[in-house]
Amino acid sequence: MVAPITFSVVFVLIAGLLSWPYQHLVVPGRFPRDLGTRLYAGRRLYGLCWTAVYYCKPVYFICLTLSPLKTLMFRLFGYRGSMAFTVYPDTWIRDLPLLDFGPGTYVANRATLGTNLVMQNGDTVVGPIRTAEDCMVGHLTMVAAGTRLGKHVNLGSGCAIGLNIEIQEYVVVGDAVGIDHYAVIGAGSIVGSRSYVGRRCHIPEGSSIEPAGCVMRESIPVKNGSPK
Repeated sequence: MVAPITFSVVFVLIAGLLSWPYQHLVVPGRFPRDLGTRLYAGRRLYGLCWTAVYYCKPVYFICLTLSPLKTLMFRLFGYRGSMAFTVYPDTWIRDLPLLDFGPGTYVANRATLGTNLVMQNGDTVVGPIRTAEDCMVGHLTMVAAGTRLGKHVNLGSGCAIGLNIEIQEYVVVGDAVGIDHYAVIGAGSIVGSRSYVGRRCHIPEGSSIEPAGCVMRESIPVKNGSPK
């Protein structure tokens, strides 16, 4: 058992230290996917160091399992939030300086935290993802850049959460829900499974959207699944 742990520590130390010169280039913004661009070139080199660890699953598994190694790995790669969170070896994360997990956050197997998105025109959109305390991101759920989750938010399985979404505290989002870019879900709301919330919609606090509901317009009160 000593040899695998020793190898993992050395592997993570080398990769993490090599990432240090480029961590300050992992910043929010939109820029071309061009190695001639300083920001993108720095991101690529940081990503090379991180994915060397992430895709070496035995090393990554050991580091996630042992708390001191988990802390060492995340801090080396620029993460500065709480360490009281859970992710799995097949939870997709990168751009650790842009992640901020509140205490008790749980991100399930095969969930994707997409701090970077590639656009069809060749640009890359990069943004932070932040969770407050005791959030849950369900199995296979995708969360895009710029999303903020308030405390005790529960995202079900298979959800698609767009760019720059704000989901306020104590919101429950059912399975297979789609929330389009720039939407706001007010505190204490319930979004039923298989529902859709349109782009830039603002769902008021305490609203309830029934399963398979659809809200398309901006800033409309919703009660029991039907717009007023």
